[in-house]
Amino acid sequence: MMRKKTDIVIGLTTFDNERLKISIPALGKLRQKFILIIHNNNPMTIVSRRQIRRLGYYGDLHIINANDNIGEMRARIEIINTARDIKPKWIIFCDDDDLIIDLDIPTVSDEHFIIIQNKAALKHKLTNLLRVMDDPMDFVIDDENVKLSRPNVGIIGNPIRATVLFGLTTTLQNITDEIDEINNKLGFYPPIKEMMWNFLNLYSRHINPKSVPIYMDKINYIKNDIDTTTMKYGMLSRPARNADENYKRVLDKYNLLLNIALNSTAAPRG
Repeated sequence: MMRKKTDIVIGLTTFDNERLKISIPALGKLRQKFILIIHNNNPMTIVSRRQIRRLGYYGDLHIINANDNIGEMRARIEIINTARDIKPKWIIFCDDDDLIIDLDIPTVSDEHFIIIQNKAALKHKLTNLLRVMDDPMDFVIDDENVKLSRPNVGIIGNPIRATVLFGLTTTLQNITDEIDEINNKLGFYPPIKEMMWNFLNLYSRHINPKSVPIYMDKINYIKNDIDTTTMKYGMLSRPARNADENYKRVLDKYNLLLNIALNSTAAPRG
């Protein structure tokens, strides 16, 4: 896989804006060129260009300050729609308390809709987070306090082909109300990341049966797992009873919605 310069958008979602003090300085240290789109989902705060510059990022920047808390899924849809005018080749999603440490994009086939890489997850020790905030390469995989996910399967931290996301979003906007109905009945935090990962696979193979991921064996993402879902959102991360069965049932409901939408009309291609 040969390297080349690629147009990249990093889409960063935030609600607790204090967490930007983790993600933004790391982005400012990246040498590769990219465009940053920040979606602030907290209507009680304003994220400003001056604030982001003071945190150490001086590159191309777009900021979306939402008037309402529209949720994680709709925030990513807004980022994707904003990226349409930019016309990047790749979009990489990042959470506000995580770090992207590398943007090396190889040249891959048009049939590869995502470049899956590795992530290091920080657990238990705040000192580990403080250390990587100072130097993003200063961590040691010990399988207890810092765990390696190899590969990092999912939509967060991996370059995703922008044209696939544009097409998926066009379809997804038609079923957001139905997705919200499912979410509102859950007694735990909606599995949005898992849902969107499934959607990405279903959509990409719907428009091209030969579409596949490709794997690049290197760490490009550091995830902050010190705070739990309950600490971040005040909700359980999984169902309280029959967790695996109920979690799978919810994901099946999401998948059914998308499959119906894809099969009812010709799927848009970006």
